[in-house]
Amino acid sequence: MKRPSSSGLPKPPGYVPPPKARPDDVVRSLQTVFVNLLPRIFRLTMARDLATTTTAEGLSQLCQHYERILASLEIDLHVHRSLAVPRDGGLLLFWNQESHLDHIVLPCAIPRPFVSLYNNAVARVPLYGSHMKRTGHLHVDRTNETQWRESVALAAARAREGACVLVSPEGTRSWDGQLLPMKRGALMLATQSECDVVCVTVIGGHERMPRGSAIVRKGPMHIVFSDPIKTKNVSESELSEKLVKTFTQTKSAYRV
Repeated sequence: MKRPSSSGLPKPPGYVPPPKARPDDVVRSLQTVFVNLLPRIFRLTMARDLATTTTAEGLSQLCQHYERILASLEIDLHVHRSLAVPRDGGLLLFWNQESHLDHIVLPCAIPRPFVSLYNNAVARVPLYGSHMKRTGHLHVDRTNETQWRESVALAAARAREGACVLVSPEGTRSWDGQLLPMKRGALMLATQSECDVVCVTVIGGHERMPRGSAIVRKGPMHIVFSDPIKTKNVSESELSEKLVKTFTQTKSAYRV
């Protein structure tokens, strides 16, 4: 039996580690941490940074800040089909989680305020986890069924009330960049809310920052929005098939 990795997700059979980062990538990543990230951590410590994606003003502030970070990392971001995202009304955004860079890239691409569902790994990040809770995002503890069901029900209610909710239906990043199975909680959220789902396909995140690496490799990333997918009177299995098909076909069409 394959032993799980330290992160809890086993590496797939035949897994080949990504090439080592170039020295200039290492230097660029370290500079970004000290120039862009540490000052924001200090502001979080002082409770002076309340910018959040849940408001138009907060999303704009984060987008400006994160665009500077992406520029310093030499990430060339391309956003496709943003007009497919309805600008009002309840909506679910399901994204394929490729890397930690997703958390910086997505606020620069999503064209309307949104609330996120975040897992235990994010909740445990010093300062940032409490910031997410304080600014209205929803923690989902997959080890506590009562808790995650309550969070999913709350997210469904907020979507029905008109909110845009961002969810990772895989729940985590894969080791090789391949799509992981859709989690039941995300499918339950969609069927309970009966709100449309837009797939937000991230392409190139794995190549820029593979799982297990703290160094960002410069290069392109693409964000592609799908047409809205109906969830009313659709079973969880049918929805899962549609999501997998959409993510897979989109990644094939927009290869890095």
